[in-house]
Amino acid sequence: MGVLLILALVFLGIVAALKFNKEPEAPAPQPADVVTEPAAVIEPSPAVEMYIPAIDVRTDFEEGSCRVKDNKINPDSMNKACTYIAEDKPYSLPATDAQDIVVIAGHTGAGVPAVFNNLYDGRADEHKASIGDKLYLRTQNSGDQWLVYTATDLHDPSKDGLERDESIWGADAQPGRLLTISCIQPANPLAAAERNAVVGWQFEGVAETPEAATNQG
Repeated sequence: MGVLLILALVFLGIVAALKFNKEPEAPAPQPADVVTEPAAVIEPSPAVEMYIPAIDVRTDFEEGSCRVKDNKINPDSMNKACTYIAEDKPYSLPATDAQDIVVIAGHTGAGVPAVFNNLYDGRADEHKASIGDKLYLRTQNSGDQWLVYTATDLHDPSKDGLERDESIWGADAQPGRLLTISCIQPANPLAAAERNAVVGWQFEGVAETPEAATNQG
């Protein structure tokens, strides 16, 4: 019995030693394409390219701020988006530390190609984007990197009510928030568009390539 007890104690000691000397488990690998805390700050600058993989929206950008017509944002072309800034508005150009909302607008068309046609299904009267979808934005200052945003909220206000809707704009500054704004084309192609499709997005980090991050989330 004494020999068996000694052998048992020796066995337990070996097991304990193995557990003590075992290397700690390595942390789960993090996605290489998205950096939530960018090593380098990307300063504010105009957007040059945008991509929303989930709904296949791709667009280049007009130079300068969005055109304003009849006191409403009205992009100059059908095939490019625009970023809206104005001296009397607090809106920001896109950056890793944008201090307020980044506003991006684009046209939709009734039966004709337009840059934001894939954002909203007028016949089904529903958003095509979903909460959690990713938006990738390249700017003049980001070089080959992309600012990454995640969809957080969906809205379809009347055109007259858009500018007063605090659920979209908030009551105070909204750092890191981005809005994509387009018109909702009614099911009747002869009818005038009376509502806007608005998606709210929140800054997440920086990606080297948008395709590499498509399956995240």
